[in-house]
Amino acid sequence: MYFLVLFEPTGERAIYQNESSSERLTVQNLLEWICKRFHFESSNGETGNRKLSLIYNTTELQTHWFLQDINIRFGATVRCKVKEGVYLVVVY
Repeated sequence: MYFLVLFEPTGERAIYQNESSSERLTVQNLLEWICKRFHFESSNGETGNRKLSLIYNTTELQTHWFLQDINIRFGATVRCKVKEGVYLVVVY
């Protein structure tokens, strides 16, 4: 499996490559790799109210999905965004 990851906060690109077709990797595994590669503060993709979000073909990838099931095309780009938390304030 080979595709590009675009880390939108800095505009950097990196090649994600996994030679093992038998290994069942999840989106969470990819997030951990991205955190190490781009020096994001947390290994699970969340820091305070900030969270990494992966987008492929206009779909936000869920952490429990398997990468093989998503069928990311060879050489495609997966965008990585940082989402800020939204807080709901209730006034009585």
